[in-house]
Amino acid sequence: MQPVAERGGSDHAQLRLCRYLVAQGWEFHAVFPTAPPLAAELKAAGAVVHVVPMRRLTRSAGRGYFLGYARDWPVSVARLWQLGLRVRPSVVHSNSAHCWYGWPVAWLLRRPHVWHAREIVVQSGSALRLERLLARYFAWRVAAVSGPVADQFPGSKVVVVHDALGAEDGFSPGHAGHFRAGAGMSDELVLLGAAGRLDTWKGFDLLLDAFPLIRKQRPDVHLAIAGAPVPGKEAYAAHLEAKAGAMAGVHWLGARQDMAELMADLDLFVLASTEPEPFASSALEALACGVPVVAADHGGSPEMLAACPEAAGRLFAPRDARALAEAALAVLPPWPSSTARRRARPSCLVGDPTAFTKLFELALSRAGH
Repeated sequence: MQPVAERGGSDHAQLRLCRYLVAQGWEFHAVFPTAPPLAAELKAAGAVVHVVPMRRLTRSAGRGYFLGYARDWPVSVARLWQLGLRVRPSVVHSNSAHCWYGWPVAWLLRRPHVWHAREIVVQSGSALRLERLLARYFAWRVAAVSGPVADQFPGSKVVVVHDALGAEDGFSPGHAGHFRAGAGMSDELVLLGAAGRLDTWKGFDLLLDAFPLIRKQRPDVHLAIAGAPVPGKEAYAAHLEAKAGAMAGVHWLGARQDMAELMADLDLFVLASTEPEPFASSALEALACGVPVVAADHGGSPEMLAACPEAAGRLFAPRDARALAEAALAVLPPWPSSTARRRARPSCLVGDPTAFTKLFELALSRAGH
């Protein structure tokens, strides 16, 4: 279960988890607060999708919202418990550290609770302290997506399980050429890219500040930005789009459904987040397509790039536009791009895509099944 329904990294990771578990004979029930954008993909993968109203935790809301959260929380838990009594799960999985609904449901059902920590909590020390306390007493295991995430939950219950892509996820260098052909982009231009939710900490502003510095030395470089606004932050997305629209060589793509084709047609992917990324799915997708990655030196990015050949990427000082530009210039290819070159790049797959299913199998043993 998770209290958000988006097209973010956690949603796609849950979809991958569903594919692997169903392939091994599991029955998979996915619970969201509203109909999820990935509903069709989840159902195609074998999931049963349920909608149970749940409020999300957010720092963007006022006091009234949190009073409403406290009021509605027991109602949501009761509904989830009733769903659990009908479904009778062997394991309860909370797909976010900020999902505060799974632990009471697992406790009421007397089932193992796997609490998935996908966040590096910088917004609220109080929330982190409460999550540590709850995880200590109400989680069978805390699965952290990277070492920095695990460090927030000290104790023997924590295991690091990297999000990982498999061949069935469809990200590979072989898709090169399709996006550019459809977008009317030259096969030879050097294309730098960034993708993700258009949130204030994702670093798109920083990248747009750095791009003129890159372009000054490499006029042949273009920049493509793909992503959808975060609910409640549409004004920020509009600000970014206006800023990008005033710059030469920048292609504002908006939300995309063809990420495998887009990633494979990049010559460099930039992860410019100004707050630590736990373990960015977008960077995993780029690496799987053979695209080198330039990433801010914090969070799980150093861990991710350490698992790849040295040529696969470079780190730069966080929140420093000049450092970002220098790193990008050092990694960008000196020659014109081409479909043949992009398809010839080696794919870099980080982690074991079946690792999390092995953890669920251990939980199944714990439940006595």
